[in-house]
Amino acid sequence: MGLIRTGVLAAAVYAFFVVAYPDGQGRLYHEVVPFLIAGGVVGLGFLKKILDLGEGMLKFGLELAFLAAIALTVGYTMPQKSGKPPLQQWAEGARPRRSEVRRGLKRLRVDPDGVVGKAVQWPFAW
Repeated sequence: MGLIRTGVLAAAVYAFFVVAYPDGQGRLYHEVVPFLIAGGVVGLGFLKKILDLGEGMLKFGLELAFLAAIALTVGYTMPQKSGKPPLQQWAEGARPRRSEVRRGLKRLRVDPDGVVGKAVQWPFAW
């Protein structure tokens, strides 16, 4: 169960950056990174089995650290047309707006006016 939870959360972190910052470039980057994330999820699952952590807080701490590592790695390495990675844009005050999220959803071939599209756009009310 922990492997599925970690995988879904890791995919959500990656999807956030892809949708919120749709000016991404680098086709090879977006083909390789999901496989690296999946490999990391499996590796983390093996690490937890080897350490035999059970259901303790250390297990959740490892998962949280892994998700933070994904967010930092993708946030600082995802190529953009502007030449600035997403977290650098965030640090400079550029926040993703609903129009950018709509473009990101269209890029993923998700209908922005559909149920899923509206649910994804809801937090980006500004």
